Amino acid sequence: MYSSIIEIKKSVTGEDLKKLHQTAEKAFDNRAGKVENSSGDSYRLVFEGGEDQYGCLDLGVLNLGKSRSFVQNAVSWLWIEDDPGECCDMLKLLAAR
Repeated sequence: MYSSIIEIKKSVTGEDLKKLHQTAEKAFDNRAGKVENSSGDSYRLVFEGGEDQYGCLDLGVLNLGKSRSFVQNAVSWLWIEDDPGECCDMLKLLAAR
């Protein structure tokens, strides 16, 4: 199982929160497929899938990481895999570039 779990700042509200959701949903609806947000919490986004959805998830993370406004409004963003050595904090990785 592969997961991209994102926590959005609680200070983001209304139309701005809606735009962040749209940005994320568009990133995970790409040429490799579509993975939908499975979270019911408006400040938490969870995109996950199996091996067959890895390409979509990977490309979604890359696409979403390019959105400066999205990244600036995220408090936490974890990439989680079955192999603990491959899990990472996406915000730390993006800040290092």
